[in-house]
Amino acid sequence: MHRVVIALAPAGAVHRVVIVVACVLGLAGCDRLDCFDDGPLEASYGDGEREAEAEAARQYAAGRADGLGLTRQDGEQDGYDEGWAVGYAEGYDLAFGAGYDEGWVLGAGDGASAPGACDAGAADGWAVGEADGYDAGWTDAWSGGWDAGYDAGWTDGDATCTAAVARTAPPAADAPDPDDLEACYQRGYTSAADPGAYARGFADGKRDNPDYQAGYAATFPTGRADGRAAGEVDGYADGFDLGYADGYAASYDAAYYDCYDLAYSDGYGAGWDAGWTAGWDDGWYTGYDQGYADGATCS
Repeated sequence: MHRVVIALAPAGAVHRVVIVVACVLGLAGCDRLDCFDDGPLEASYGDGEREAEAEAARQYAAGRADGLGLTRQDGEQDGYDEGWAVGYAEGYDLAFGAGYDEGWVLGAGDGASAPGACDAGAADGWAVGEADGYDAGWTDAWSGGWDAGYDAGWTDGDATCTAAVARTAPPAADAPDPDDLEACYQRGYTSAADPGAYARGFADGKRDNPDYQAGYAATFPTGRADGRAAGEVDGYADGFDLGYADGYAASYDAAYYDCYDLAYSDGYGAGWDAGWTAGWDDGWYTGYDQGYADGATCS
């Protein structure tokens, strides 16, 4: 058992305590590299942080400048496109349900009258019933066959036994450590990296650009109306297709399982008879072998 002692530490030493505890406990991913050593490793970590922060500031400034540089025409294009996307989603959701309901009704009628549903259900029901019946019959007869075989084999006798030896594999070796200075620099950079800096600056630049905003506001309503009309057409069509498929499947399954259930019992009976005979024979021979061994031991 490992003993772990954790002492209270000043605020600047919190990272060191966390890393040390993780390594002592053997947590996954701990490589025993302490980047907060009050020395060159911590300095390298700080260099990485400062470089990441400086890069984020450059990216934000570039994004904001690009956003402020957009024209009214850019705003008109974006306004129409984004309005269209919003309207399309609204129209699609509105029409999908109506299409689904109508498709389900038609699909259900076709599924119920599908010519292959009953034939397939009957064939599958008989096959599964036969398999289940065979298993049940085999189980029912095996013990009786074993008892009869044991009595018959008592006078003959033979026995064998085997033993197995288990072996254990040697433990795996630890992986080597990476280059410390580079690893700490990369950790520092990652901790302060801001991959969304440019996008945030670009959005702020667009928001503060009056020409862009005027163009955007002028075309958004038109785009939304056009998108809504297209969304209604596609939503209804997709809803109808899915509703038809679901309705067909539900009704087809109903016809299928009606015939499945009728055929299952017939298959079960045939399987039970065959399984009972096989189970009795298998049990008899197994019991005979055991009886033979016990009989030889007693003699």
